[in-house]
Formats: sequence, structure tokens, C-alpha cells
Amino acid sequence: MAETFRDEPHVLVVDDIAATRAILRDMLIEMGFKDIVEARDGKDALEKLKRHRAHLIICDNFMNEMSGLDLLYQLRNHAYLVDIPFIVVSSCGDVPMVDAALDLGADDYIMKPVSFKLFRRKIFDVLHRRAALVG
Repeated sequence: MAETFRDEPHVLVVDDIAATRAILRDMLIEMGFKDIVEARDGKDALEKLKRHRAHLIICDNFMNEMSGLDLLYQLRNHAYLVDIPFIVVSSCGDVPMVDAALDLGADDYIMKPVSFKLFRRKIFDVLHRRAALVG
């Protein structure tokens, strides 16, 4: 399904748990994405974004070096990275946490454990909304 976009989207998956990154990566591959990069926390993600700009970021919130919301704040205040679609995937469904993520500019928020069907729908909704804004 990723082939519906002009260029193959480069997806950055950020989570401090390798098994979670693998699950998300496998779901993305099943959806048709090929260019997937992983980062272990927000700091690692920023380093990787300096080398290759992502088209979509899937990010956990609670990580040691830099949280997902801290990463989101950094991105939304960086001219080159401000418009990258950002989806938070977290085990915390606390309403203030979800509101904080959306207020900072997250495009969506998904609760763990992640169902494939919901994950797929939310990713393509976000990418299509962003494409409509640009196109």
C-alpha cells in the first residue's frame, strides 16, 4: 500500500525496546514499507535525522536519553524537520499525556499493544492527510 505515494516513504521507528521496534518494523513491512530505520531513543533519532530526513516517525514516549515528547518538541521547533508526520505509540493512555502529545503537534496517538488493523489505518490516514496539505 505504500506504493500509493510518489516516493517510498522513509519511516523512522523510535523505541527503547528492541522487540517493540521489531514488531512495528514487521508491521510496516507487511504494509509495504521498505525504507525503515530504527532508533533506540529521541537522541539517537535526532542523530539519524541529521543524516537522512524521515517522511514519517513512529515513536514511543517513555525512553531514557530523550522522551518521545521531547523529540517531538525538538522537531516542531526545527525548520527542516517541523513538518514530519509524527505518531506516538505508547503504553500510557493517560488523557493529559495524550493531550500533551497532540498539543505539541503529534499527528496521532496509538495505545500499546498495537493492533495491525488500527496501526495501518492510522498511518495511512496521517500520510494521506499530510499529502493532501502538500498536494
